[in-house]
Amino acid sequence: MAVSLSHFGETLVARMVSELRGDFLDLCKLNGSADKGFLANGHEIAFRERPLLPYGGIGFDGASRVDLVVRLSKDEGTPFEIKLGATRLSKTRIDEEWLSGCDFSHGGKRFRGNMMSILERKFPKGVLLDDLRIEIAEKPPLKLTPTWFVIAKNSVLQSWRGKDRPAFSNRVRFLPFEDIVDRYGGKKRFNKVVEELLSFDYYDQWVKGKGS
Repeated sequence: MAVSLSHFGETLVARMVSELRGDFLDLCKLNGSADKGFLANGHEIAFRERPLLPYGGIGFDGASRVDLVVRLSKDEGTPFEIKLGATRLSKTRIDEEWLSGCDFSHGGKRFRGNMMSILERKFPKGVLLDDLRIEIAEKPPLKLTPTWFVIAKNSVLQSWRGKDRPAFSNRVRFLPFEDIVDRYGGKKRFNKVVEELLSFDYYDQWVKGKGS
């Protein structure tokens, strides 16, 4: 089976963000919210597929992982959802499946729901207000900003205009994937990093099952 962009898009975007650092924050217009002194010390800023810590004392299902969190300071980061496919991204699907809200599972001990609903704070009535956080190797955990991003192909974002715009709140910003690639250096550098990410021993990994 051919490898598609959507199969490893999160890894690819995280790699570009890690190398771009301040240039990526500038692209997202997040520089004003960032602690430039802290970021200049070379701390890791891109965290991929991170689970959420409990919200209001209630945990999340294991599938509830943020695609990417970009660190702004010692204790704060901005979440990004990465949708790099070209299909199944219609207003109807997003509104009815991804933005439909969260409910309880495991007898009220956990939340279940799409990450977009979680980032929009669409929790059941009566849940105590809290901050969304992810745990990282360093302390303290990162608090997620109320503002969050969707990274998608420009053609998809263009289709979300007017009456076809999904029911996102005003806390959501959109970032074209192509803009990240352009800021990263365009075709030549992009192809180089993709080759590096896909350079592994397919036989050992897929047939013999060595490695992750």
